[in-house]
Amino acid sequence: MFLWSLIVVLIIAVDQLSKYWVVNNIGMRDSVSVIPKVIDFVYVKNTGAAFSFLSDKNYGIVILSIISVLFSVGVILFMIKYRPKNKLLSVSLALMLSGAIGNVIDRIFRGYVVDFIEMIFIDFPVINIADIAITFGAAMIIIYVLFFDKAKNNVEQER
Repeated sequence: MFLWSLIVVLIIAVDQLSKYWVVNNIGMRDSVSVIPKVIDFVYVKNTGAAFSFLSDKNYGIVILSIISVLFSVGVILFMIKYRPKNKLLSVSLALMLSGAIGNVIDRIFRGYVVDFIEMIFIDFPVINIADIAITFGAAMIIIYVLFFDKAKNNVEQER
């Protein structure tokens, strides 16, 4: 439980500190090269979800905030009730939780999510640390379900 909590706190802190730095040091749509021709930092206000989903809707921020809060509460309750022993499951849930909280903090206090990591080498939306945490957490959950979930394996063995 300690590792899980530590991951959540650290990722939220890094996410919020990086967004704070971007807001205070990079002008809207200005670009700062981090790794030339690979990664730039560019300040973008995202009022939607991934790939700007719901960004053109006035109610998008409210819906996305509610979904993020419900997801976060669900993950916390799951972790408290079941205290999963598998580190892959725990870390993946911690990553997704920290990403959800990091972005919901932005939605509630700013009215938008600060995105700033632009991958120049591919055509991909601008993202942030919280988005990266959510993505890695989701990938790890898929790996856990496919290869490590004992409940799934027990069902297959009983057939």
